[in-house]
Amino acid sequence: MIRIDDFDCFSIVELCEEYSKDEIQEYIKSFKCSLNEEVEKFLLNNSIEFANKHQAITYLIFDYHKTVTAYFTLSIKPISINSDRLSLNSLKKILRLSEYNDENTISTAAYLIAQIGKNDKSLINIDIIFEFIDYIVGKIQNSCGGVVEFLESENNEKLINMYKNKGFKTFNIRKSKSGEDRKLIQMYRLI
Repeated sequence: MIRIDDFDCFSIVELCEEYSKDEIQEYIKSFKCSLNEEVEKFLLNNSIEFANKHQAITYLIFDYHKTVTAYFTLSIKPISINSDRLSLNSLKKILRLSEYNDENTISTAAYLIAQIGKNDKSLINIDIIFEFIDYIVGKIQNSCGGVVEFLESENNEKLINMYKNKGFKTFNIRKSKSGEDRKLIQMYRLI
């Protein structure tokens, strides 16, 4: 458990050690995210299973009423970045842990912020959510290294600007795998 301001953060893994799957589902079923139903569905339908398979770990942020106010999901995933999109300093830092695929593309392992969701009823702000993310990723980084984290954002100017304000830079645009004609903006930052 981690505490920042009036919020506590627990991983699904920690909760599974103390509570049954049904008890955890009771906590998370009140989570509503009308801005992005996929975020809500992931938490309700996949977060526990992904944690049990060590595919991705979800962290629940609770307020003092024991309500899930927000959550985020972390994983490790390989990414490829065109080296032309990197400054010389960023390139040097990333190359310590990566390799060139071809003339201009670098592959590296990175921490993926796979999901970020905020409950409609919550007053928590993105700064507090990122404080938790930064703390957890920092602990992992201190245990096993790594220099890059990334996320995929909806093609929404407000979201993209919010992530830019957190130090993320665009490195690629890809089509969603969900079959829809939807673009996802891939963004990275050095840590």
